Amino acid sequence: MRLISTGLVSLAGACALVALACAQSDGGSPGGQGGSGGGPSSSAGGTTASGGNSATGGATGSGGAHATGGSPGTGGTPGSGGSTGFGGATSTGGPPASGGSMGSGGAPASGGTTGSGGATSTGGAPGSGGAHPTGGSPGAGGTPGTGGTHAAGGSTGSGGMTATGGTTGSGGSTGGGPCTWNGGPSANSGEITCYSFGQGTAKGGGCSSYKTFCGYCGNESGSKGAGICPSGITDSVSNTANSYFAAFPSGSFGQGKYCGMCVDVTWNGKTITATIVDECATCPSSNHIDLSLSAAAALGLGQGSNTGDATSGVTWKAVDCPVSGNIVAVFNNGNSGQVYFQNVVFPVAKAVAGGHTANQSYGYWDFGASVGGQSVTLTDTVGHVITGTLPGSSGGSVGAQFPMTCQ
Repeated sequence: MRLISTGLVSLAGACALVALACAQSDGGSPGGQGGSGGGPSSSAGGTTASGGNSATGGATGSGGAHATGGSPGTGGTPGSGGSTGFGGATSTGGPPASGGSMGSGGAPASGGTTGSGGATSTGGAPGSGGAHPTGGSPGAGGTPGTGGTHAAGGSTGSGGMTATGGTTGSGGSTGGGPCTWNGGPSANSGEITCYSFGQGTAKGGGCSSYKTFCGYCGNESGSKGAGICPSGITDSVSNTANSYFAAFPSGSFGQGKYCGMCVDVTWNGKTITATIVDECATCPSSNHIDLSLSAAAALGLGQGSNTGDATSGVTWKAVDCPVSGNIVAVFNNGNSGQVYFQNVVFPVAKAVAGGHTANQSYGYWDFGASVGGQSVTLTDTVGHVITGTLPGSSGGSVGAQFPMTCQ
């Protein structure tokens, strides 16, 4: 994991936990960065047309991935070291995902309304939790249940069609249904492990505690307890779609091109959605992602006699993030010229503000000058272009969000 010095000491932890059948090393990233998040919230919009059939069934809870290492500071240089991931033995099962899977009836409910800021659809728009049916669009007259994951089995209700008067409301993203990022990273033969911040994630850099490569501020509480992926430790970050997060292999991560991306991870008969908040410098291959402890526990990874290093039966793919509200701009260590964009539907691919086109470096977008309070135009990885205003202080909203559709 990268470490960059910004006057703060970014550490790369190296720890090998007992009972690790397969260790995963993660380290602090340069200098740290910051942010905080939350899960999807319900919203209001246009009502759905009658005649739609609601989908039944639901998918598993939200997901996560193994975030390892701290994020960079301004002007820092790479550090060394890393932390050891948790390992385990062959998986034979595990508890259900945190948040639970949606049961019959947890799909679109009659009478649901579109998400806040989403375009009105007579077939129903995503409900609270930002869930998207993977088997189809919401049935007429209903919205998906809560949970923040992609519900399976949703079908389009007869007679459902897009209302001509639907417009994007303030503070929300346009509803679009399930969306797999075509051309985005994925793995049909993936590998997953688990990690905790205490293994070596950097601290400081504008955060009161831990800071990931993508600038998310994190906290850790509890003690190890039982299990290869200890259930007694609780790690959390803000400005994400849900409580599950992950780290992406540094080889294809570049300077943070996948910061804020969501991935659906499936293993052991369960699926979760996790936000990429960090890079993993020690992940052995591009198909390997590291899950937060809560995400691992939701899949049953490292629980009981289950392995803590799943190398078979693992699939994952990039999807739209079921976030609520607008994009959040977090300044790197208070510098308004270096901005992390968090709580995004898709990762930012281009940023222009105050006549400055930013370059991405160590997870943040560097405009080369202070741009707080100025208009900003953002382009995401699937081609959406939006315009908002950068806040005057770190952690504020830009007043806009990418649509929840793939182009």
